[in-house]
Amino acid sequence: MYVLALTGGLGAGKSTAAEVLRDLGAVVIDLDDVAKTLLDEAQVVRDAVTGSFGADLVGPDGRINRALLAERAFATNESAELLDSITHPAVLAAVAGALDTLALQGEPPRAVVLVVPLLAESPLFLEPVDAVLAISAPEDVRIERAVARGMSLEDAERRIARQAGDAERREIADYVIENDGDLEAFRRELVAFWETEIASREA
Repeated sequence: MYVLALTGGLGAGKSTAAEVLRDLGAVVIDLDDVAKTLLDEAQVVRDAVTGSFGADLVGPDGRINRALLAERAFATNESAELLDSITHPAVLAAVAGALDTLALQGEPPRAVVLVVPLLAESPLFLEPVDAVLAISAPEDVRIERAVARGMSLEDAERRIARQAGDAERREIADYVIENDGDLEAFRRELVAFWETEIASREA
């Protein structure tokens, strides 16, 4: 079972890449989704988060207000690092458990794709992977995509400024695919990557 980490900055095209790889046969695990589930369901994580960022994060529905948490956590580098120190080990443990479960299936999947937006910033997530695929795109294109999805220009610029740059992602990547706006070309490159680097591997 081949484990591929898929990474890239805000607006690079990770979601599109994950969809294409899923359609080709990969099992996709988005670590942001894992983190959201842990915030909702893992009491030890919830307690640590509310203890650090405020009990008022919990809304009337019993769920943590993730928008408010993001506002507080991303206010400074220190607070962002604090949130990471709480959530990342829990996410890694959950992913390791999921991978073990998949590997023990009668017919394990050929490939598992872990979508890890902040892989360059959080190298502990390299532990379970066989290779890293980075999606790259010009910063102005990435900002335009984020704004088109409803994010404010200021928020998009701030988030990108806090993320690692493409050069740092390239340093940890085994493969890099450019996504400069031609969607069909991007999809073709992903299919070619799958056929040459994954489908050709022995099961």
